[in-house]
Amino acid sequence: MMIPTVDMADCVLCEMCIQLCPTVFRLNSVGYIEVIELESYPSEDVNEVIKHCPKKCITWTTG
Repeated sequence: MMIPTVDMADCVLCEMCIQLCPTVFRLNSVGYIEVIELESYPSEDVNEVIKHCPKKCITWTTG
């Protein structure tokens, strides 16, 4: 299964991913973006987030 991953070393917390795809991305309790655990991820929505991420820190990984 393909899983979206956020490279927190490059993330600037713009929250664009949360705005575009709140069913997959959220801000956790310590203030970092995290991927919500799901059985499957909406590839079109996640690809849109990847396309618009200003730091290009979101990618697909195999899980």
